[in-house]
Amino acid sequence: MLKRTVFRELDVNVLNLENVLREVNRRELTGFLRVVYWDKDDFLLFSGGLPFKAVTVRSDGRRISYEPQNFRLEPRDGNATLVETSLDDLVAFQEYRHSPERDGALVFFPYGTVVQEPVSVGFLDINRQFLLAQRSHLYGYMALFTEENLIGLVIFHGGLPVAVVGGNGTFGESAVDYINSTLVPAESRMSMYSLEPELLSFLYSLRPGGVSRVDSVFMTYQEAESYVVSEGRSAVVLMESEGIYRYDLFFQGQHVERVVKDRGFPVTDEEEKGRLSLKVENIPGRKISLYEIRLIDKVSPLEVVFESTAVASETSDLRVPQELVDQVRSAFVEEMGPLGRLLWDRTLESMGFRETSLNRKQMRLLVDRLRKEIPEEEAGRRFARKIKEFLPDII
Repeated sequence: MLKRTVFRELDVNVLNLENVLREVNRRELTGFLRVVYWDKDDFLLFSGGLPFKAVTVRSDGRRISYEPQNFRLEPRDGNATLVETSLDDLVAFQEYRHSPERDGALVFFPYGTVVQEPVSVGFLDINRQFLLAQRSHLYGYMALFTEENLIGLVIFHGGLPVAVVGGNGTFGESAVDYINSTLVPAESRMSMYSLEPELLSFLYSLRPGGVSRVDSVFMTYQEAESYVVSEGRSAVVLMESEGIYRYDLFFQGQHVERVVKDRGFPVTDEEEKGRLSLKVENIPGRKISLYEIRLIDKVSPLEVVFESTAVASETSDLRVPQELVDQVRSAFVEEMGPLGRLLWDRTLESMGFRETSLNRKQMRLLVDRLRKEIPEEEAGRRFARKIKEFLPDII
């Protein structure tokens, strides 16, 4: 959820990027810096105060992702906005899912009222989390994701799981298999959201065979709305242009909700939602699509069991000796300089690992993450060569 705007539409020619990055690091902010030019938007994404990805969104919708150290301010007209948000919003932006027919329920992640802020899966027993959802009679969903990818959704009706959607577009048992094969506790996060029952019915009904795009071409939103209302249909009317996506949801002919996304970010501020809704409606050439939804009247609970997500207890023969851990840390600090020890500690904390009890699987994940933190490619390769000298089975 977008939490607050630190500053808005500051002239890019007076922006001191170095000071902004320093303040973001000091506050350990999660969020993004957005720089708007006439022909593109540049985004720099942060997690826990550290930049991890840069993305350019062209005016024609094309996206280019690149390393954060290559992010630059251009000496021309533009404005910059710094926003603090939660990690799930950044994942939604990177995933950029927008087609109800192709992406199903994944389109609406992370829409809803937050019940549980993102937390490391390494700290949880996901299957026990199902019991908590049941006790609270949750109408909503659980989301599982990494810093960059959506792994999947588990949808609850009255506290019971009724649908599972994999981040690869799978559904049901296939989605459970995908989540089990993809979920790495140290890398993954979990959050939960509640929804109104009418909106929830859209989520578990957006499944293969449950969504059909109407072939008719509607020139205006009013024409599409009239068709849906007069026929008493359940549908999603999508209006899109210039990276803005407006979804109007109709439940048996009644308008029940409007969801707006800007470049993939869900817009929760009502004033901003109204402004973007009006903007996309008046942009010449905007596209209108209508999707009829075959709503499921009666849902059946599913038995959903994820493989153990707790970090396994390390036996002495699997544990990496402390002297080797020290060597890995020293090699990383040597490449990163003064910030190396700080990044080492933060990386361990974010992954849910303890420096004094790392097993080989955890060390492999840690080395991979540390290598990505090193901005210079040659330095990253040098770090990998050093690790291979004393931990040849890790690299």
